[in-house]
Amino acid sequence: MRAALRSRFALAAAALCASMLALGDEAVLNETAAVPEGALDQLRGGFDIPENLHASLRLERLVVANGEPIAHLAADIRDIGHMTVADAQSLAHAAGTLVIQGGPNNAFQLMELGPTATVIQNTLNDQNLVAVTTLNVQVNSLATFREMAFQDGLRDGLGGITGVR
Repeated sequence: MRAALRSRFALAAAALCASMLALGDEAVLNETAAVPEGALDQLRGGFDIPENLHASLRLERLVVANGEPIAHLAADIRDIGHMTVADAQSLAHAAGTLVIQGGPNNAFQLMELGPTATVIQNTLNDQNLVAVTTLNVQVNSLATFREMAFQDGLRDGLGGITGVR
């Protein structure tokens, strides 16, 4: 019993010390000067595509009820390396939360959904509901990737044969 009481006391003391250290660190952070935007721009990552590589993207989301399309969202980015603000906004809209409700008494918590969620609620009988998300990515270097895969396969295959170098 005493050992359990001692271990609880030690755990409480450790938690108190850790919280005091966390409060001390917060004061140091509040006194630190903010980093200028220009410096942050230099440090931020990004998506860099070589000049000779062309990649395009199409995102399409479709919801069909009883054979009739009831929702269609799409974004078409012709060149990922040269995306415009309009392209980014179109992609954000197409990838946003999609909510379809059929019939009475449908309810859910919007805050519990992820950023690209699709919710279909239906309280009606005998409904045929279909949701399809299509992502099409095209690159101009497919032939190069196929050649590399062929060379890797050839090397691995020949490497397994005894006596061949």
